[in-house]
Amino acid sequence: MKPREIIAESTTSNGAQLNLIHHDGRYFLESEGRQVDASHLGYAAQQLVSMLSRPFRPARQPRLVFLGLGFGHTLEAARTALPQEKASFIILPEASEIPDWLTNHLDSSLLDDERIQIETLSPFDPLPTELAGTQGIIGDLDFLESLAPKRWSIFGPATLQNFQERLKSGGLLGLLSTRPVPGLEKEMRKAGFEVAVDAVPFSKKSRKNRTLYLARKGRYQTAR
Repeated sequence: MKPREIIAESTTSNGAQLNLIHHDGRYFLESEGRQVDASHLGYAAQQLVSMLSRPFRPARQPRLVFLGLGFGHTLEAARTALPQEKASFIILPEASEIPDWLTNHLDSSLLDDERIQIETLSPFDPLPTELAGTQGIIGDLDFLESLAPKRWSIFGPATLQNFQERLKSGGLLGLLSTRPVPGLEKEMRKAGFEVAVDAVPFSKKSRKNRTLYLARKGRYQTAR
């Protein structure tokens, strides 16, 4: 069995330990023994971004906010889906060292794009008013929940409402989860989103799926 090698260590905005691990040709992000992301598990995230970006391809200056960076699967997909010169991709990294880890160990060109803005904000802080009018907000719930402070929850009274307020009319919130999250669709609708739920494979050949939530800012709808 090939050994697991800890390449780098950091502390998240929540104070949790975060490790970059190399094993058998693949890279992993782990926090206190729990896998957060893996270099080979980007297919579902890329499908989410492809769907979320489709309505904004005609826009001159689309802006997407990424709740965490991970191994950059969603960012890579967004760069392809939205080639506009004036697009902006705002990253709220889980730890300040993550961008350097990706550049130095995985893909030196991923962040080599003038449209990318790496902020000092935590993905668990409310999005500021400067981000009002955003077209899309993207997050991986498994990733977020593994690193979140105790005070944070996707069900928190202010979390979904904050996302809704920062999106422009017709803007989209895209979330991924390994399993369906009980009650999430209902809470999204209560916050003023029109919600579609789908399943996407972990990989092209996988029989296992991840749950995709695509929520459009719109009028209030009663939960089904």
